[in-house]
Amino acid sequence: MKRFGLIGFSLLAFGLAACGGTQNDDHGHSHDADADDHGHDDHGLSHGDDDHSHGGDHDHGAHDDGHSHDDHSDDHGHGGGVVVTHFTDETELFVEYPPLAVGRGSPFAAHFTRLDTFAPVDQGTVTVRLTGGGLPDEAFRAGPSSTAGIFRPVAAPRHAGSRRLTVELSGREVNAFHDLGTVEVFASAAAADASLAAEEDEGTLIAFLKEQQWKVDFATAPVETRRLSASVPAPGVLEPAPGGDARITASTDGVAVAPAGGRFSDIGDAVEAGDILARLLPQLGGDEESARASYNAARADLARAEGLFKDGAVSQRRVDEARTAAAEARARLDAASQSAATAQGTSAGIALRAPVSGRIAMRNVVDGQFVGAGDSLFRIVDASRLRLTAHVAEIDATALGQPQGAWFKPAGSDVVVDIAGHNGRLIGAGGAVDPVSRTAPVVFEFDNPDGALRAGTGVSARVRTDETFEGATVPASALIDDAGQDVVFVMAVGENWERRVVRIALRDGAYVGLASGVAPGERVVSRGAYFVHLAASGPAEAGHGHAH
Repeated sequence: MKRFGLIGFSLLAFGLAACGGTQNDDHGHSHDADADDHGHDDHGLSHGDDDHSHGGDHDHGAHDDGHSHDDHSDDHGHGGGVVVTHFTDETELFVEYPPLAVGRGSPFAAHFTRLDTFAPVDQGTVTVRLTGGGLPDEAFRAGPSSTAGIFRPVAAPRHAGSRRLTVELSGREVNAFHDLGTVEVFASAAAADASLAAEEDEGTLIAFLKEQQWKVDFATAPVETRRLSASVPAPGVLEPAPGGDARITASTDGVAVAPAGGRFSDIGDAVEAGDILARLLPQLGGDEESARASYNAARADLARAEGLFKDGAVSQRRVDEARTAAAEARARLDAASQSAATAQGTSAGIALRAPVSGRIAMRNVVDGQFVGAGDSLFRIVDASRLRLTAHVAEIDATALGQPQGAWFKPAGSDVVVDIAGHNGRLIGAGGAVDPVSRTAPVVFEFDNPDGALRAGTGVSARVRTDETFEGATVPASALIDDAGQDVVFVMAVGENWERRVVRIALRDGAYVGLASGVAPGERVVSRGAYFVHLAASGPAEAGHGHAH
């Protein structure tokens, strides 16, 4: 099996010449000078067991003293020959091992990666198990090696024939079962080695090893068939949904004091509807006296206007205006009298309560401050549901049709928020173009239960049209611009990658639809593609990923 020779990269990139320099030499996964020592003596190796009949005390021949494997050429602690990459929902297994033969220890190099974090699995026990074929089950176990993520059990089968090969991981945090299918256990080492296919030229592949992947921000994702929608760009802003923005004002002149507890709710504090935010101690009599004086003046003006009208000095209109002013003054007097009566009956002052639940977005009062009627004291914003108002350019509005949804990136962020995943819905699309901005508003509403998005945030939005694409899609982060070409890196096998030029059909949120270059079921680098791009350029750029 040829793992390297990739774009003239292997020997230079990872210092193999210093480690022996042969094609099958260890490329960084702990290789020792002693060909007999596979590094198993310090990580909990348990020799093969015939689970049904042999127990753990049977003789393994060549395994009786340090696992001497003089009958095969693998001297780098990696196995080599057979290479498999296999996925479950939780883990990726990349494993290398020599073909299996009775009486020969075949060292496995099992690389386990967590798919939730793409970090190496550094604890647990790995069991290589051979079952089926009408033969006793056999199991070979090992704990973690000195290189995090790599487990090195040695399989020394006692029975030749077709067997089912599984690799199982058991640990405190991660458990996985990888069924690698049917393999042949040969009666002799010679027959096993002869079974290997001729090495293929892998000169077009790029090596980026597991040890390198684990050290950087790296992830992979499958190419999947998805239905995507075309979209038009539109700057936008996030605002509270109706009823989600409230201002608390002083109902009368007076002194504002903190509620029980001695402190005002401050910016960012959560409040519930009905909570007392402040108490207002009115300026007793002041409002009522002022209102009474205004009423008396208005009433006197009305009497004077009526007298002049009788003498023919003024028109009926002048009388009507005076009568209206008197009525308004009377209404203000009645309101002031009622407010004063309420205040006199409340020794603790007037309670100013939160009309909605949310968070304090503005506080404009301190304890003991004199405030006037109508002064804005607090603002409460309920951001659990927001509105996106996107302003679609006039040139795009005609092609928009009925908007099918939207996604956006908050200002200064590369995080894509798709309202479809937040119970989003269309509120309305503007029927007219604004004469100044030459844009048409499109309004959506969506859930924001954790409050991660702030009201008032400017966003770069895309409004979906009714044009769609269905086919191979990859995460947008998988694409890089390589000399003007859109490129992704496709997994050939665990540590080898193929550079593919792709043709973009359309972009939709966090995904890109590709018209050519990849097929569903393949796997691409979805995070850290630039590291693989650098690995194709040379070792200095990619970094040294070996554990010597």
